[in-house]
Amino acid sequence: MDKGTDQPRPTTKSHQHRKVVELTRTGHQMAKARRWQQAKAAFAQALEMEPENAYALTGMGDACRSLGAMEESIPYYQKVLKADGKNLFALRGLGDALRELRQYKEAVGLWQTYLRLRPNDIFVITRIADGLKMMGHFGEAEKHYEQALKLNPRDHYTLMGIADLYHKEGYETKAIEYYEKVLARRPDLINILTMVGNLYWKRFDFEKAKDFYAKAVEIDSHNPYALYGLGNYYRWKREYRRAIATWERILEKHEGTVNMLSRLGDAYRNLGEFDQAEKTYLGILQNGFDKYAQIGLAKLRFLQGKLAEALDLYRGFHAHEGDNPKIVAEVSALLLQEQCFEGARSFYHLILDELPHGAESRQLAQENLKELPAAD
Repeated sequence: MDKGTDQPRPTTKSHQHRKVVELTRTGHQMAKARRWQQAKAAFAQALEMEPENAYALTGMGDACRSLGAMEESIPYYQKVLKADGKNLFALRGLGDALRELRQYKEAVGLWQTYLRLRPNDIFVITRIADGLKMMGHFGEAEKHYEQALKLNPRDHYTLMGIADLYHKEGYETKAIEYYEKVLARRPDLINILTMVGNLYWKRFDFEKAKDFYAKAVEIDSHNPYALYGLGNYYRWKREYRRAIATWERILEKHEGTVNMLSRLGDAYRNLGEFDQAEKTYLGILQNGFDKYAQIGLAKLRFLQGKLAEALDLYRGFHAHEGDNPKIVAEVSALLLQEQCFEGARSFYHLILDELPHGAESRQLAQENLKELPAAD
């Protein structure tokens, strides 16, 4: 070849390697910007030139995983670990992919290997705790969360993880303690506010529960979970008008749960707004049987003096639910409170006539029947 000819020189290995370095750098920049498709394309080009390049392989694994392709990501990480079982990026990435595939035991094993190489990585310690929690290993999960909190007592993910652990295991006081630590840093987390409200409600600390529901509503005025809890608070206080106003705000943007709607019907009934109560109960029941709407409508019919329909509704309730002494006691208390003595007498006779001997509600009916004023 003449020296004067202008022909390109063959690509050297060093030039190719520089191109791979450039592509992996581009891939990582795209990944940092969360432009995962572009990152994947850059890593794919790099791997065409150097199929064993660990940086490109782990980058490709991360890109696939971030795009939701967990199974596609796995071979890239595995290829790296086959060559170097101590590669931190591949250990962590493969663990994360397996976690998403719910292969918690395998994920935890990989993270534990990682932790032996880098023992103070709080993020991986928390991942191990989360995995152990999902596997039902409460004690081991708790130890790892505590280990992470020693490294950073204010770490958001660790606090959330241990709060959730205690919540799931029924340790409500500890769950509240850690959720409140989360809220001390992030007071705008509506889902945590409503969860803490629910935990206080479960502990019968209704005033505390109300405070958390109200904070959530201040942030999101139509949050259905917070509004439901706040409405329950007003219901407990017998402030039925406020309960109705609160629950109706849910209906401005959501359908509302059957449970909430039946309580809304009860609130209307308690205020004597029978037409609204009836409309609410019937709206629920047109979609099928619901025990709360069924018994709510039965109570309404008793109060309206529509005894035959009320008794039929109770029969339908009993056919679905069987003997329910708590409901019988509720209906009985309402009828006696409202002095619906004729309705109460008919109700008790229905129980005695139709419920089998031995049914718990029969004794209640027998005792209450004796206490009724004599029939006119």
